[in-house]
Amino acid sequence: MNLETHGMWDKVAYGELTIEEALPGDRPEWRAALLDRAASMFERDKNHASIVIWSLGNESFGGSVLLEVGDWFRATDPSRPVHYEGVHWDPRYPETTDITSQMYTFAADVEAHLREHRDKPFLLCEFAHSMGNSFGAVDKYMDLTESDPLFQGGFIWDFVDQTLPITDRYGVEFLGYGGDHGEAPHDAEFSANGIVFADRTTTPAYQEVRYLYQPLRTTIGTDSFEVRSRRLFTGTGDVEAIVTLSREGVAVREERVEIDVPAGETRSYPLPFTVPASGEHTVDVSYRLVRSTSWAAAGYEIGWEQAVVGTADAVVTTASAPRVVESTHNVGVHGPHFSVLFSRLHGGLVSYRYGRTADGGHELLRDMPQPSFWHAPTSNERGWGMPFRDGQWLLASRYRKRREGHEKPTVTRHDDSVSIAYFYDLPTVPVSEVDVTYRVFGDGRVEVTVDLRPGDGLPDAPEMGFQIEVDADLRRLTWYGEGPHESYVDRRGGARLGRWQSDVRDQAHAICASAGVRQPHRRTVGRGDERCGPWAAARQRGRHGACPRCRGRHTRSRMPGTRMSRRPFTARCCVPRS
Repeated sequence: MNLETHGMWDKVAYGELTIEEALPGDRPEWRAALLDRAASMFERDKNHASIVIWSLGNESFGGSVLLEVGDWFRATDPSRPVHYEGVHWDPRYPETTDITSQMYTFAADVEAHLREHRDKPFLLCEFAHSMGNSFGAVDKYMDLTESDPLFQGGFIWDFVDQTLPITDRYGVEFLGYGGDHGEAPHDAEFSANGIVFADRTTTPAYQEVRYLYQPLRTTIGTDSFEVRSRRLFTGTGDVEAIVTLSREGVAVREERVEIDVPAGETRSYPLPFTVPASGEHTVDVSYRLVRSTSWAAAGYEIGWEQAVVGTADAVVTTASAPRVVESTHNVGVHGPHFSVLFSRLHGGLVSYRYGRTADGGHELLRDMPQPSFWHAPTSNERGWGMPFRDGQWLLASRYRKRREGHEKPTVTRHDDSVSIAYFYDLPTVPVSEVDVTYRVFGDGRVEVTVDLRPGDGLPDAPEMGFQIEVDADLRRLTWYGEGPHESYVDRRGGARLGRWQSDVRDQAHAICASAGVRQPHRRTVGRGDERCGPWAAARQRGRHGACPRCRGRHTRSRMPGTRMSRRPFTARCCVPRS
């Protein structure tokens, strides 16, 4: 029912009005208007099969008038339950709603509530607020829908951004939100919280929705895969399973497997190949439409799963140890085709040149690499006050000094490499310490270790990263990791391990697209990171490039923009356990 009196509800919540002054509350003068609106909605929608619940409106507190409207629905149509979330805030008349309804409740709190209250089903009429770079931990809710039948799931807020096309002062069109039209007051990007943009192109959160909401769930074993159908009525005759074996992102075999899984049941099928014992492999099971439908073409993927088997081959160095040249202000490390320069004066790595050219090799660095403990706050992080709580880590990322007694780096020679270590204090209260060690091998590979020791009692660092600034011409991005869209530690179900390619300029999504904007904008609302495998590379077309590698999984980001507006590539980082 089209009803919302949020403004009056706020006044009651803030203590500016008494509960007796709530609207519609207990005011009899509202009864006729609400019953008329309820009857109009009922007559309009009563014959629609998709209407399964009658709702009394949104964010209008509670009261006896809404109870009467709920009773009218139940008497008029006993076949459908009645929903109203406002009872959560005004519990005087719990019988108003047949469903326990809340908004944005943690999954753990929903589970705790249902352990003690088994009289009504539980529904989140809003959840997973998809504003900015968000939509994390939704898998926890989906797991709960399967473990407790009383939890009926939730409604994502919301489907599409409410943004409008406008043109900036340079004649460039973009999709603008609050404040972009010169209005005040406004709620900034609060209207841009869809899983698709206003032009209906998809956000990175969309791949997570597709994965979590898919109708088939798959468990991949060593020699078979199990398919569990979440469908309620139809089998799997409309889809085929395509099973693919890949080695470190390169497909080596693909087979079609016929499946027949009745609704609500589980079946197992043998893998059509044997997974090799050596190297890192992925097994992908993809479910695709056999025939075109009114909503998708044949071959459209309706679900998938992936398993990672084995580990990537280790990087083996056969080159001899590099040559080390120590001077008053610098330490040089040289190999047959590279030169690395470490500054004793400025306290870090200042140059990496690769290749033997007339100008001394291609310089890959544009600034001194540095550890980073901060990322540009997302919309929801600003909402709960992360910048205030964690702001010391922004200062720690920008400003550091060499630790007393360790003003010069230490140089340690190994049989196959040389290590240069720097030791810094960070401007937190109390002071934190970070050590950065560069181990240079004879083939030009540089292994970076970052060891952070936070001061006692400090809040968690928003990130543990290592920032490397390279030439802006290195735009061709290739990575072996999770993709194709950005993901994060709590939003990676829909991402798949593979070998992906992109243009760094297309990654500007992390700056602005989550707010519905199509090019760099004044507000940073995301990070643009993917969970990676051993490597990522940025290259200039037809020329040189940089290829960071990492032991195990890491998160890497590739973003144009200012330092504190992007999330840096994370090298090997160590934080001591408390």
